[in-house]
Amino acid sequence: MAKLEELKKELHSLRENTLNEFKDVDTTDFDSDKKEEWANRNEKMSELVNEIKEAQKIEKEKKELEAELEKSNNVEPMAIHAEPKEEVKTLGQRFLDSNSFKAFKENGQKNITSELKWNPQVELKTTVTESTWPPAVVRSSRIEESAQLDPYVIPNLIDTITTDQYQYKYLEETTYTNNSAPTAEGSALGENALAFTERTEEIRKIGAFIPMTEELLSDVSASQGYIDSRLRFMIRQTISDQIIGGSGSGVNLTGILNKTGINAFNYSSFSGSLKRIGQLFEAITEIQKDAFMNPDAIIMHPSDWYQVVTEVNAVTTSGALNPLFVGAGNFNDAVRPSIWGVPVVVSTETSAGDCIVGTFGGGQAIHIVARQGMEVAMSDSHDENFVKDIVVMKATVRMGLPIYRATAFAKITNF
Repeated sequence: MAKLEELKKELHSLRENTLNEFKDVDTTDFDSDKKEEWANRNEKMSELVNEIKEAQKIEKEKKELEAELEKSNNVEPMAIHAEPKEEVKTLGQRFLDSNSFKAFKENGQKNITSELKWNPQVELKTTVTESTWPPAVVRSSRIEESAQLDPYVIPNLIDTITTDQYQYKYLEETTYTNNSAPTAEGSALGENALAFTERTEEIRKIGAFIPMTEELLSDVSASQGYIDSRLRFMIRQTISDQIIGGSGSGVNLTGILNKTGINAFNYSSFSGSLKRIGQLFEAITEIQKDAFMNPDAIIMHPSDWYQVVTEVNAVTTSGALNPLFVGAGNFNDAVRPSIWGVPVVVSTETSAGDCIVGTFGGGQAIHIVARQGMEVAMSDSHDENFVKDIVVMKATVRMGLPIYRATAFAKITNF
C-alpha cells in the first residue's frame, strides 16, 4: 500500500511540474530538445500509470484472498440432528442459477430447458423489459469537438516579427525619381530624388475568457487542459479572420480584403476562354506588373476550387469536352492544390465566390507584428467569482498587421 501511494504521488508531481513548465510554451515553437523532453516525460508518466495499475491489481487480489480466508474461518453452528433448511430464493435468483441461463451466458447456447421451483406469493401482470428498466450506461470521457476552421493555415503563410512598442512605425518610400541617363563629357548629371512617408500600424489586443467552477477543475482532471487548448484555438481563429477580413475600424486590424490599393477583379466581367483559371492568371500577371513580385499563395473556398478543377470547355468541331485545369498542367509534380505553379490554400476563411491571390511570405509585402504572444491566465478575483468558487481562464494576444505593398495582393469576386 505504501509503495502504491508513493507511485501515485510521483505521478501527480510529474504531471503538475510538466503542466507548470509547459503551460506558457506554444507547442508550435518546440525545438528538438523540448520535443524530446516532452516525449520522455510522457513515457515516464505512462510507465508510472502501468506500475500503479499493476500495484492496484495485486492489492485487489490480496484483499480478495484475505476476504475468502476470513469467510472460511466463520463456521455456522448447526444442531446435530437438525434437518438442513432449504434456502429461500426469489424467482430472479433461481433464474440466475438455472442451467439454461448459465449455458446462454457462458457459451451462448439456447433452447435448454430448466425447471424453476418457485412458489409465487404475488401475481405478475407486467413483463419487465429494458424499456421500463433501462440498464445503466457509463459515459465515455471522450469529447467530440465541433468541426472548425483550421486557424493556423492563414497565419502560417505570413512571416512574424516582434516589437516591444504599442505601435509599429515604418517608412514607406513615396517618392522615387530616377533621372539617371548617359551624360556627355562636361555636362551636368541628372538629379535623382527619394522621399519617405512615416506609416503607423496600431498594435491591437485580441482575447476572450471562459468561466468554470472550482468543482469542475477538481473533479474532472482533464478540464483545465481541454478548456485551455480550445480557448487558444478560438483566439487563433479570430486572428485568422482579422488577417483576411479585418475592417480596420475601431480596434479591428485592417485585413487584406479591406486594404486600400489592392488589385480587384470581378469574374463576372471576365471574357477569356480559359474561364476561372484565366482570371487567376490575370490576377497573377497584375501583381507581377504592379508590385514586381511573384505571388506565393492563392486562398480559395473549397467550393470554388471544385469549380476550377472540374471546369471544361466544349471543343466546337467534335463537341468533346476539354478539361481546362488539367490542360494548365497542374499535376506535373504531385497531386496537391496548385494552379499556374502557385500553391492553392483551400480554406473556408474566404467566402464562396471570393478568392485572394498574393505574396504572403518573405516580409516584403506583409508582416505579422507580435507585441505579445499567446498569454493565458486564471483568476477567481473578478466580481463575485471568489465567493461563488468560479475561476476565469482568459487568453490574449497583442499584434499588428502592416501591409507594406497593397499591389502585391488581388481579390477576385463572383468567382
